[in-house]
Amino acid sequence: MIDKKLLEVLTTPPDAALSIVTQGEEGPHLVNSWNSYVRTTEDGKLIIPVGGMAETEKNIERDDRILVSICNREVQGKRYKGTGFLVRGTAAFAKEGTEFDTLKSDFPWARAALVVTVEEATQTL
Repeated sequence: MIDKKLLEVLTTPPDAALSIVTQGEEGPHLVNSWNSYVRTTEDGKLIIPVGGMAETEKNIERDDRILVSICNREVQGKRYKGTGFLVRGTAAFAKEGTEFDTLKSDFPWARAALVVTVEEATQTL
């Protein structure tokens, strides 16, 4: 289940960038996307459309662990307006199937779906 506050961060305007971190052969690798691109599943996964992310895909094939940093300055945080989450989990690239089909209608440019199985989502602000 995705935390209610995390859903609020993902869906409240204005749109904000999110960061995706994987482990490369020579260290951490980071790519960005947008909060508004993320879809969620009933079983608590995050689905993110993939245009490029070639290095991220190679990293996930070797080591499926992933970190995703998601924030929104308009959502009330623990002490003040603005909050964020650090999501830890595992990921896979889907190029067909339900998760991919979910995104393809909204993002015709997507070559794949990055499917993140959330193991932990910690509110950081």
